[in-house]
Amino acid sequence: MNNKVIIVGAFHEIIELAEDNNIEIIGLIDNEKSNLYRNYKIICNDIDAQTLPKEIKKIPLIITPDKPTLRKKLRLYYSELGFKFTSLISKDSKISDSASIDFGTIIQWGVNVSSECSIGAFVKLNTKCNVMHNSIVGDYTTIAPNAVILGNVKIGECCYIGSNATILPNIEICNNVIIGAGSVVTKNINTPSTLAGVPARLLKK
Repeated sequence: MNNKVIIVGAFHEIIELAEDNNIEIIGLIDNEKSNLYRNYKIICNDIDAQTLPKEIKKIPLIITPDKPTLRKKLRLYYSELGFKFTSLISKDSKISDSASIDFGTIIQWGVNVSSECSIGAFVKLNTKCNVMHNSIVGDYTTIAPNAVILGNVKIGECCYIGSNATILPNIEICNNVIIGAGSVVTKNINTPSTLAGVPARLLKK
């Protein structure tokens, strides 16, 4: 992690996470707020980021939105503008030494990432979620608070696993799947879709 960052999306949880990890926030980029937020300067909005000087573009970004497709869109946009990115990993999380964490990822407090897991780029692991051994979480996916991903699970890109959901062992979930809060996934999911319930059932493709 870098000691200086710019946060894209003025989101108080991520600001507090950076502060707890003694990371200096240079400023915020946000489309709705102006001037100051939590005593941090709003540098500009997304569109005006194109005009920022090279010195600012050297400071890595943390992209905060929960929505996976929005996080992907912002990453591609800011990459084209020449920005770099960094991860933000809570000192109060537990990450196995044998796990791999790709860049741009946010891991909040109380998260557990177990042995030989692979966490993709720009993933967001929210408070107290649990990713168990040998599981794979694809790029841009969000795991909401208290969700449990059991062993040998493979989750694709741009998925959203709702709070308190459970994915049973050895399940494979394709890209662009939404799992509702409190659901239990008992079967592989091979089509981009939204599911919910116990066991999880298809709501819509």
